[in-house]
Amino acid sequence: MNNFGTGPTLREASPHLRDDAQRHERILEVAERNSVIEGLPPFSEELRVRLLRQLAAITPAEPQTARGELPQS
Repeated sequence: MNNFGTGPTLREASPHLRDDAQRHERILEVAERNSVIEGLPPFSEELRVRLLRQLAAITPAEPQTARGELPQS
């Protein structure tokens, strides 16, 4: 990943993206909407669960700023 500065990441800067569960639901919502637009069927419940598990597995525990400090709430 490229580092284009020392400012906060999008995850750190947006209160809507700090909660992992809420962020993962938003990701799935957009991915499903785009898939349907492309002509694919909506996600099944099984697929949603599998994708949520995969997102949780690749999500780091806590975001870190460039200075190594935790973001301010």
